[in-house]
Amino acid sequence: MKVAEVFGFEVGDQSAEAWDVREARLCRFRNSPCTKSSKTDPLGICSLADGRTAASLCPVRFLENDRIFRDAAVIAFGTSVTIGVFPEIRILEIAAGEDGGKSKKIGKVDFLIGKIEADRITDFAAVEIQAAYFSGGSLREVFKHFMAHRSVEGLDTKRRPDFRSCAQKRLVPQLQLKIPVFRRWGKKFFVVVDSAFFASLPAFPRTTPSNSELTWLAYPIVNDGAGFALADPEIVYSEWDEVQNSLREGKPPEPAEIVSELQAKLDGPLKRRPIILTC
Repeated sequence: MKVAEVFGFEVGDQSAEAWDVREARLCRFRNSPCTKSSKTDPLGICSLADGRTAASLCPVRFLENDRIFRDAAVIAFGTSVTIGVFPEIRILEIAAGEDGGKSKKIGKVDFLIGKIEADRITDFAAVEIQAAYFSGGSLREVFKHFMAHRSVEGLDTKRRPDFRSCAQKRLVPQLQLKIPVFRRWGKKFFVVVDSAFFASLPAFPRTTPSNSELTWLAYPIVNDGAGFALADPEIVYSEWDEVQNSLREGKPPEPAEIVSELQAKLDGPLKRRPIILTC
């Protein structure tokens, strides 16, 4: 897949608006400075694409027009409701130790959406966002070239989103910590991913909306001719135990994938190459 969006705009977009945002190093999905990788020198690459469909490299990419919160709220609370969006709420508390220290909260949920009635919160649900990281060489030089020359023509911009590692190393540990809490509370828990990420997950049984403990919102990020945008999500209802078993067992890659990964390491920087022995 190739670099698709920089600071929220498709790489082919040479408009004044796009370049004003890029040169200001802004994230157009949340109207604030981009902080990806660095607050002072952000790596503003939002997504990779293979044709018309993109895969997100940044969770903030999903905040486009606040759509994910509206979609989750309709499922959780019904239509014609008012909600508040509350970022980074901690849901677990560790008791004070013997040293007399204060108790502290852990286990941040990306967002809680709260149903508001007569200025009071009457219900809530969780929204967790998962983007992918990528395998292959750094994109920093590609990014610098694009910002200096306004083009990536002639550069090797191809990278592969590492969905498998991201699911195992990031997503599963987060869900193991948080979903049991919301299951005990009887509250909805949503996971937002892109359609490419969801397609890479091992298959697991689906359930009905009323029995769902984990509801997936899998968004295609599609180039509609005016740039990439979130399209209607696939909504998948699931039970946590089924998902956990599926993700724990995983899906073995093809042997050719392993060979390719080993070859990349063999051909990589000297300090990262494997030990070579003659037997």
